Amino acid sequence: MRTKLTSIELEKRKLKRRKQLKEDIAGYLFILPNLVGFLVFTMFAVVFSFLMSFTDWSLIKKLSAVKWVGLKNYIDLFSDKWFQASVINNLWFLLVVPVTIFLAMIFAFLMNDKIFFKKGFRTILYLPNITSTVAVSVVWFTLFNPRMGPVNQLLMALGVDNPPQWLISTVWAKPCIGLLMIWKSVGYYSLLYLAALQGIPKQLYESATMDGASGVKQFFKITIPLLSPTTFMLTILSVMNNFKDWSLIQIMTEGGPGTSTYNIGYYIYYVAFRKSRMGYASAISWVLLLILMVFTIIRFYVEKKKDF
Repeated sequence: MRTKLTSIELEKRKLKRRKQLKEDIAGYLFILPNLVGFLVFTMFAVVFSFLMSFTDWSLIKKLSAVKWVGLKNYIDLFSDKWFQASVINNLWFLLVVPVTIFLAMIFAFLMNDKIFFKKGFRTILYLPNITSTVAVSVVWFTLFNPRMGPVNQLLMALGVDNPPQWLISTVWAKPCIGLLMIWKSVGYYSLLYLAALQGIPKQLYESATMDGASGVKQFFKITIPLLSPTTFMLTILSVMNNFKDWSLIQIMTEGGPGTSTYNIGYYIYYVAFRKSRMGYASAISWVLLLILMVFTIIRFYVEKKKDF
């Protein structure tokens, strides 16, 4: 009887294993397309670009004609004035980060309160984030057209005889691009801040009020510290977008006038597809990755030190 029961148990275990195996295979088949896509379009591309950064590969050459140049592409970056201008411009565009985060926090506070037209305000704020970058850039290009643009038409109607030349001026081109970056990102960041604000327990504010803490003190002692993880995440995202975003620059200024609006993202595109120097563009891409990694590590260190 004991042997018979053991056999039945073994048969049940076999059936259970077969059923589990079928479920596992079905699960792997479901994720297989995504896994193949990741391996082909992400992992392979990353490894391939790293290898090509040590070569003179270009779009007009066959892979069989590619020559190994070692660290030459990376060394050339130190004497590349266009790359240096891109880095300097990116440092200027970093001024956009604190402005965007500050405005996003203000808008989040407004939306978290009981204000008129709150739902519509949220929608209006978020629309730039889901609107095509090409469409947005074309509209802004039209707005800031120095001759027939609505902005300059309005300024002249108000009595300004010589309005700024905006996108064709080395002085005003960067502020125009920065303003567009803020406008496009602030709505999405506001909603993230709003979600973080709504996650703060109200009991903390009630206890602070009973202890006699003013609204300002509650803001700096409760709200700001509890929003710091969201601020940290948005800082990283904003810096990454500022370094790699190139489509709006391509449409609005093409890096001009001169090199005044080049950033590293646009310069990678320019070198790769205008100059056909894919090996050199790959080297710039890996330098960009290094810059972002260094910034992220520093930001992690500052955040961790603040927590202690």
